[in-house]
Amino acid sequence: MNQPIIVTLYDQAAQVRWILHAACAATFALAMGLLALRLRRPLMRTIAAVWVWQLVIALNLVAYFYWRTWFTDHVPIRVLGTLALHLPSLVMAPLLRRLRETLEDGEEFLDRAPVRVAPWALAGAVTTVLFELARSAWPDAATTLTFSVSRAIAVVPYLYALWPRPARAGGGPDTAEREAAAREAGFAAEAFRFALGLRAVVIGVDFVVRVIPWQDSMADGLTVFVVLSNLVGLVAFGTILLFVALENERTAVMRQTAALHAAELRAAHSQRLESLGRLASGVAHDFNNVLAVVVGASGEAARHLPKDAPIRPDLDAIEAAGRQGMALTRQLLDYARQRPAGTRRFVPADVVRTMAPICDRLVTAPGRIAWMLSATAPLQMDASQFEQVVMNLVVNARDAMEAAPGTITVSLADESVGTGSAPARLAPGAYVRLSVADTGCGIPAELLPSIFEPFVTTKEARGGTGLGLATVQHIARATGGDVAVESAVGQGTTVRVWFAAAAAAA
Repeated sequence: MNQPIIVTLYDQAAQVRWILHAACAATFALAMGLLALRLRRPLMRTIAAVWVWQLVIALNLVAYFYWRTWFTDHVPIRVLGTLALHLPSLVMAPLLRRLRETLEDGEEFLDRAPVRVAPWALAGAVTTVLFELARSAWPDAATTLTFSVSRAIAVVPYLYALWPRPARAGGGPDTAEREAAAREAGFAAEAFRFALGLRAVVIGVDFVVRVIPWQDSMADGLTVFVVLSNLVGLVAFGTILLFVALENERTAVMRQTAALHAAELRAAHSQRLESLGRLASGVAHDFNNVLAVVVGASGEAARHLPKDAPIRPDLDAIEAAGRQGMALTRQLLDYARQRPAGTRRFVPADVVRTMAPICDRLVTAPGRIAWMLSATAPLQMDASQFEQVVMNLVVNARDAMEAAPGTITVSLADESVGTGSAPARLAPGAYVRLSVADTGCGIPAELLPSIFEPFVTTKEARGGTGLGLATVQHIARATGGDVAVESAVGQGTTVRVWFAAAAAAA
């Protein structure tokens, strides 16, 4: 040990150092305590607790310098003083670790369980007992032992907080939110880790200066260096913690503001949809009356014509289309009145064959339809909803081929879904797959992720509403199925819709 530094200048300067340490700790403890009372965040409360323990350590050392005779001559007092030094230092370890976890994971994902300080408090008591036993066994090395143990205990919390964390298992439902929170708090977390490293380095420098036998001529400079480095390191540590606290609060306020703005947008969107629903239900009611006239008139006209009349197939198609339109408007009215949709068991291929004449007339100008109907498994759902899916997809395919005539292929097939052969939302089982493929213009890649959102359309110039695919997805998922779209610009689009077969749904 460097006895001149210990006994003379360093010993005198240490008194000033620990008085200033106590004043600094008291200032930061008060500031962080007021912030914790005002902001009521876990991070603020933890930082305030860290500074309270720093203040306890400083006051204990100030008491030692002013009443060292009692500490030296009275063993119980010395043991209590050592315990008051070791216990707060070790209790800070889990607190600093919790601060790091809070910054890196975000407060909303933090484990709300209390910080476990009891094991560390027990470790402080054990080290105190071992230290006193060592002093009794080696009285000549009491000074060296005292300083070495105190420095080792002092650096443990910072090294423990800096210790690498185990890799977090990914793939949870909140993984993306955790990663976003980590990115937002990245700078504050880096600053906190720098503060921990700085504090550990300062304690290490203090230890090196005290144990290496420097020349006596260097004692004055080393004493000033050690005292100033400790004070500057402590002030820097407190300042960085204050910055971390304020930065965390700023980030939290920004996140809350963004969440509030998103909630307002969702509320406005919901109100828009509600208004649109009311308007649509009113229009549907009046339109249903118009369709009733069309169906009645076409049926009455067909009954007055001979069976071989050339116009009779057209009248039958008009009546069938009118009845389908009435079923759709009835479905819309039931939804607006919150009535459950009626379901029945039917063979989808039979329904598609009934719709084929209407669909053929829809696409006569731009191209033709190739029908490939091989499905035999029945479905248990509202048949008008199934018809609505087919009609929406055929109309979309027709519109995609306005620039150049092509071919629309409508296929219906049974499919047994295992793992990885269809969208991830599908559970293994038996399904009926409806596919509608066209050779049209295709969908731009940047629009593919959002094509199922309401009011997103590639046909704005032609008056598209952006509700067709959203409706298809809603119907498919409501019946236990899903939708997948493959498209490339200039090469066409294929839409596949899976419906759970009645046997699998029963």
